[in-house]
Amino acid sequence: MARVRRYMNRTNGWEQAISAVIANLADLAHLDGTRAQLQDLLEQARSLSSQQAAATAAKQEATRALQQVLQKGEALVDVLRTGARAHYGNRSEKLVEFGMQPFRGRNRSAETEPPVEPSPEPGERQV
Repeated sequence: MARVRRYMNRTNGWEQAISAVIANLADLAHLDGTRAQLQDLLEQARSLSSQQAAATAAKQEATRALQQVLQKGEALVDVLRTGARAHYGNRSEKLVEFGMQPFRGRNRSAETEPPVEPSPEPGERQV
């Protein structure tokens, strides 16, 4: 939105200068050629601005469509993976082909004793 405002500020300034030259054409006849060039550029800028707005709208629409396709695709791949897991089982290495990690159990760590809490020093309060 900030870019549109900057473009509008510039083109509004151009339009003001063109109007001023037209109003004072008797005194500024030597600037009429430059005014005509600026008028052409003003029309080009407005045309390009509208093209840019249309392209932005098309991009937003394409982004929404892509998000919908990706969402539907994720739902379908979940169905496929769930079906494969149901068919082959949780531990089958075949699940790797579907992009899933088979359940291989968990590593058991050596049993350790719980940490010993330090005894409070004399004069300290226990919390």
